[in-house]
Amino acid sequence: MSNRKYSINWEDDLPVSFEVDGVQYETLDDVPDESDRRKLEAMMDASFMADFDKDEAEVEAQGGPSMENIVLGIFTAVAVIMLIVTAVSSFSAISKISKEESATGRVVDMVMKREYVNQQDRIVEEYYYPVIEYVSADGRSHKVQLSEGSSTPSNEIGDEVTVLYDPEHPLDARIKSLGSSALMWILPSITGILGVAFLTGVLVVRRVMATN
Repeated sequence: MSNRKYSINWEDDLPVSFEVDGVQYETLDDVPDESDRRKLEAMMDASFMADFDKDEAEVEAQGGPSMENIVLGIFTAVAVIMLIVTAVSSFSAISKISKEESATGRVVDMVMKREYVNQQDRIVEEYYYPVIEYVSADGRSHKVQLSEGSSTPSNEIGDEVTVLYDPEHPLDARIKSLGSSALMWILPSITGILGVAFLTGVLVVRRVMATN
């Protein structure tokens, strides 16, 4: 079986007609044989890829950014954003802690709420939110339902607790505990770890690229 001859006619970097053994077709759909169509499609894809590689090489030769540098630039931007969020959230946490005052309070109620832990499977879990009552430094009494809940009650009604509160916003209060303090540092910790990881990855890749 003799080899068939294929060609693609281009105009302004776009295919305008196709030929199989000298027979011309305006579109690929006009080519009757499926194997011929696949061959022409492969030739067209190869031509597009060759043009793309050529354009990228020309950009690099002209000093323009390569695809690797663009990706590294994006990763660097993500790292910077993460570290900025870390700095801002850390400053916010430190500022909040520095303003807090303490008072003796008491757990007067326990609010139970059912919340979805898996919306798709409609799995619910019960969470308990303490309601505390305390007297601030100005002599006013405040009753606050805490925003921090747990699947098992961390306190019982009648328990005496140490309350930390913002004197300018006395309803912004929490029970003094290791857990409540740790919650304030979750966001800075996560963004800090991700920011350092992204930045470290970028520096390592750039060093490897520089040595190659």
